[in-house]
Amino acid sequence: MTNDPFSAAASLDELLTQTQQALSSMRARAVEDTDDDPGRLRAEGAAAGGRVRAVAVQGGRIESVTVDPALATAGWDSVCGQVVEAVNSALAELDTQVSASARADVDALAARLGGLQEQSMRQMEMFSQAMEGVVARLNRAGDGAARADRSG
Repeated sequence: MTNDPFSAAASLDELLTQTQQALSSMRARAVEDTDDDPGRLRAEGAAAGGRVRAVAVQGGRIESVTVDPALATAGWDSVCGQVVEAVNSALAELDTQVSASARADVDALAARLGGLQEQSMRQMEMFSQAMEGVVARLNRAGDGAARADRSG
């Protein structure tokens, strides 16, 4: 690395840009909801001893509901209640998965920001040293000009 103050400032700007990109990337992943994404979160809930099943996917959408036809004799009110229970169970499990995923993203971001903080401290130290060098050169140039004025 160099002691050039402009180079150090550019490096600091680059660090800030990288941090913003990391945050943007995490935000984009958090709101992605494409049907083609095999890595998206999904959760299953069940009721009536597994005879009613619901699958919830990332974004809070219900992907499917399956009801054992044998439940038809239980009456619509009972079946609907079991469907609601299975859907709520699936959504609760999905919420747990989303929370765990968000914690992992936050931990990853914190680790990256910690590294960026250390790097920015080094950059600021370099910038400070470069500025001290500039001030020292200006002082030497000023002292030389003052001596030239006195001798001339």
